[in-house]
Amino acid sequence: MAKSLTFKGKGLTSRQDVTVTIRESKPGSGITFLLSEFGNYCKNGNEEWPRISIKAIAGNVCSTVRNTALGIDRHRVCYIEHLMCAIALCGLDDLEIQVDGAELPMGNGSSDFWVKLLQEAGMQKAIDKKIDLKETVVVTSGDKMVMAVPDQKFSASYLLDMNHPLVGRVWGSWTSEEDISEVASARTFGPLQEHKMLGFDKDVVSFTKDGFSEELRFKDEPVRHKILDLIGDMFLCGINPLRINARFISIKGGHSLDVALAKKLALALA
Repeated sequence: MAKSLTFKGKGLTSRQDVTVTIRESKPGSGITFLLSEFGNYCKNGNEEWPRISIKAIAGNVCSTVRNTALGIDRHRVCYIEHLMCAIALCGLDDLEIQVDGAELPMGNGSSDFWVKLLQEAGMQKAIDKKIDLKETVVVTSGDKMVMAVPDQKFSASYLLDMNHPLVGRVWGSWTSEEDISEVASARTFGPLQEHKMLGFDKDVVSFTKDGFSEELRFKDEPVRHKILDLIGDMFLCGINPLRINARFISIKGGHSLDVALAKKLALALA
């Protein structure tokens, strides 16, 4: 029997209750989001299924402003990157994710609560079959760059260059041989002024001129979260990135460059 889990939480920006149901799906089907809009369902026997199906691939990304969002026409789901990272870290490849709402719950701003839910549902798997990357894939924009370089295993590195006394210019790296909690538990962050403007300054970690609104879990938690985002976005190439024998390197990159690399990576791995 296919395993599944259901989680209910609030959307960060909408403040609305969101229900997410994750189900195992047939091998080779990839990650698919099943979206409903304001309770608009199609009936299927005794179950209610959303009528909009969106594959989690780079071609279906509709926005990369502050988060990664998938969409078709007027239907969209935002903040997918943290869940996608958790799915990757748990070694999963084929899932249906039913979302009753326009955004995924953020929880504490990391991937750890999604990892815990997947583990408790018995959905974590060991990654066995690996894929070799034959050539380096690169995207650039000004002084920013994201690339995938052939290697013997998966790893992800990020250069964060942040004008902040507690951060500054710092490299962070994570490999698939390390504990997944080292990256999964790193929370999102951003400027306090911006968070106050958006109304969620009490829900995520914010930075001020000389500190942070909460004690950091790691001294380099901000760069670890950037690695988390990178892993989640790379899943949009259509393959769990931890299956790819490559070193992913991001120099001051973000969601937009990540998605551009995922598109090129999909072609390179085809």
